[in-house]
Amino acid sequence: MDTGLAVRVIALSVGLAVLYAGPIAAASPQDLHAAGVPVADQSAQARAQALESAITQVLVAMTGRADLAHSTRVADLVKSPQPYLQQYHYERGADGQLELIARFDGQSLRRALAKRGIPSWQAKRPPVLVWFALDSGDEHGLVNEDTGEQPGEALRTAFADLGIPLILPLLDLEDRQQVRYSDVYGGFSEPVLAASRRYSAELVLMLRVSATATGWNGRWALYRDGTDVSWESRGASIEQMLSDGVQALAASLRPDYTLLPDLTASTLMRIKVNGVGSLERFATVESLLAQLPGVIGVRLSGAGPDWVRMKLTLNVAPPLVQRELSRSQNLEPAAAGTLAERSGDGAGNRSRIEGERVYRLLQ
Repeated sequence: MDTGLAVRVIALSVGLAVLYAGPIAAASPQDLHAAGVPVADQSAQARAQALESAITQVLVAMTGRADLAHSTRVADLVKSPQPYLQQYHYERGADGQLELIARFDGQSLRRALAKRGIPSWQAKRPPVLVWFALDSGDEHGLVNEDTGEQPGEALRTAFADLGIPLILPLLDLEDRQQVRYSDVYGGFSEPVLAASRRYSAELVLMLRVSATATGWNGRWALYRDGTDVSWESRGASIEQMLSDGVQALAASLRPDYTLLPDLTASTLMRIKVNGVGSLERFATVESLLAQLPGVIGVRLSGAGPDWVRMKLTLNVAPPLVQRELSRSQNLEPAAAGTLAERSGDGAGNRSRIEGERVYRLLQ
């Protein structure tokens, strides 16, 4: 990046700094902030009840916690959803049922949850690739988007209810050459994990479901980072069995993929990125940093021939952001960080400036 280009980068960042001065809304694999609720009519009473149900669904999906549906910790939010309501309208489904579709302000709800000490899902979180082997008693096989309408739809609903992104394999010729029903149902992870590489999945789940004399049984095994955790669920219906199993999945994922912002703290982290030799690559860096969970502001503080220096404003502990940086497929560490500086902002809030960390933007 020559001197003239560096100047243009700095000029461009003036506008971007304004854009990123507030909370960053990263693209989410699913809409956590809208819900549809059946209603009898469009009366004020029916609407009030439907909005309570809708915000309850949204709170559960934003946190991955089914218990919030009946928790006193959010009872005031449920009883007074209007301050968080952005818009609503009515639709009729394919079956003719009238529904109220409501959308809520996700940023305000996240702050409300944080004030109550309740973490919410990161906007950028990996989907779970599910290899689903089903033995219904009459037949058996692998389930994907095009097979097993009831079990497939029940699984999608259970995941969506708790805000967990889901991928089902294509089960095309390439998949079927590597994975058989007996591999998944028998719990043989090696061929399943090998076949999962084409999906670039960080989280792989093997689900084995069988009908019993009294209902349904599910055996679950989640693989990530070379480790696995397993559990079982049972239910009189396949929907109940899947719902209980996905609740256990959410509990396993929440420690790594939810955040509890500190609303009283502002942390600055210094980042230097090498290998930035064009405006296009600068824009890539800007976008990567802006989408990191816990980053609420991105500003350019300097630029050189092939590097930029950025300041990130965080509302979470720096190690959480460092962990996300270490997971990035576009950045690699280039040097050790320096010692941290500490200062106050003079307004009663805590403010810490972390030592600079150096990365290189990959091709």
